[in-house]
Amino acid sequence: MLHVVYRSHGGENAKGRPSWYSKTLALRSFLRAVEEAGEPVDVVFLNDGPIPAARLELMRPHGRVRAITGGSNRASYLAGLKLAVRADWSPDDVVLFAEDDYLWRPDALASLLQTAAQRRAEYFAPYGVGTHDDIEGRVPQWRRPRAARGESEVPADVVRWVPHESTTSTFAVRVGALREDHALLVVCCLSGGDFDHTSLLAVQGIPRFTLRDLVDHHEGASSNPAVKLARRAYLVVFRTAVDVGSLRRPSRRRRLAAADPAVCTHMEEGWLAPTPAQRPAFWDELAERTAAWDGAGTAAGPLVRP
Repeated sequence: MLHVVYRSHGGENAKGRPSWYSKTLALRSFLRAVEEAGEPVDVVFLNDGPIPAARLELMRPHGRVRAITGGSNRASYLAGLKLAVRADWSPDDVVLFAEDDYLWRPDALASLLQTAAQRRAEYFAPYGVGTHDDIEGRVPQWRRPRAARGESEVPADVVRWVPHESTTSTFAVRVGALREDHALLVVCCLSGGDFDHTSLLAVQGIPRFTLRDLVDHHEGASSNPAVKLARRAYLVVFRTAVDVGSLRRPSRRRRLAAADPAVCTHMEEGWLAPTPAQRPAFWDELAERTAAWDGAGTAAGPLVRP
């Protein structure tokens, strides 16, 4: 069975967004994917702080709504992990952690369920990204998931799940693997910088930090020498723990499969997933169709043209 922990926050930030961006649009696209999953999906809406009433009304018919006071992305992420680890879900179930600023293809969850049934991986990236050059301060370049040698571009209506390096905080994992990896994921979350990228490397048995990362990093906003020293010591401890934790036996190294083409996209300028073959306006079209969706799966029309 597929469970979803959909993390949402009522506020906004200063990130550059596409013209069609809204968290309501993101939620509608996710609900459409739930409707078209092909089997029941168990959804928990984990809301950090107040959520606009109209968005809450969209959530309530489709899952359980839980309110928390996290106050940060890390806090709500850790709360989502704890919720999933403590739930009475089967180890063979899959849980998807979804953020509230993604646009989902209608076939996204159906595709995830199909690939999860093949049991070729423990972690799944509906939106895969490449590696960062540094832990902080640099923007990574998008990398397509690694296709098999000699294979051509994938048509829009065909999704393959292939080995990949990393992803964001929107990912899926088998519940049994999550329970075994929970402590490592928490340590990764406390290691500073792009903890989601760090986490997916660590569970695959790939050390994240070099010696330079351990001893030479950004000092942070404080000018207080004592605070700087404390932060430096803190990061050295947790980053060392991450690298030690990533030195796993081969039998404990997880496999990450990413959708190619992506079945969702982060709605942030510079971070939109590559469009499928010969569909340069794919995400713009999907946003328009999602906005027209009437909740019965009819108004938006087909996602993929014949």
